[in-house]
Amino acid sequence: MEQYKKIVYYFGELLGPTYEVILHVLTSEKDSYIGAIANGELSGRSLNAPLTDFALNLIEDKVYLEKDFITGYKGTMSNGREFRSSTLFIKDPAGKLTGLLCINFDVDQYKYIAKDILSLAQIILPLNDLTASHTTPYIENFSNSVRDIILTVIDSKLLSPDIKLSQNQKIEIIEILEEKGVFQIKGAVVEVAATLNISEASVYRYLQTVMRKKEAN
Repeated sequence: MEQYKKIVYYFGELLGPTYEVILHVLTSEKDSYIGAIANGELSGRSLNAPLTDFALNLIEDKVYLEKDFITGYKGTMSNGREFRSSTLFIKDPAGKLTGLLCINFDVDQYKYIAKDILSLAQIILPLNDLTASHTTPYIENFSNSVRDIILTVIDSKLLSPDIKLSQNQKIEIIEILEEKGVFQIKGAVVEVAATLNISEASVYRYLQTVMRKKEAN
């Protein structure tokens, strides 16, 4: 991965401050770490940030078996900032996925520049029209913690302290999180337990129920 680390810093400097370049190193199907990041201030991520929900789904769905890379999908930060993102799958000679090289382009400032230029010509378009993607429906949510990922996946109304969740509701939430690959992230069980206000043992028990149901189907 040392060569890819050099590529991260090379492209980070070459492309400039509107491009975030990040290397995710996979140590197993469930564990990973950020090997290098350039211009991480764009998303606010550091070397301790987890994989995004989208990246987890790519791994879970084994998209890398059919494609070497995907490009032009939309990435959204929790603060509403928008990226145009691309991911290169790094594979060993046997085809095993060992890492992800991601490049995220910050389109926000150009979106507003484009609006100003069009307004000079008295052409008014909604901001969303200026960045509409016509290439892929993929949307990636950038998060700085496991809890952030949970909050992007689960309806916030269900996590209100005023709502008492039934056992079936808790199992349904665990099932959604499992499908999104959240439990592949280190420390996910602890965060899920704290978010749902249940014990870690309960999370493991509900997760076993979900996995038995999945195997039965």
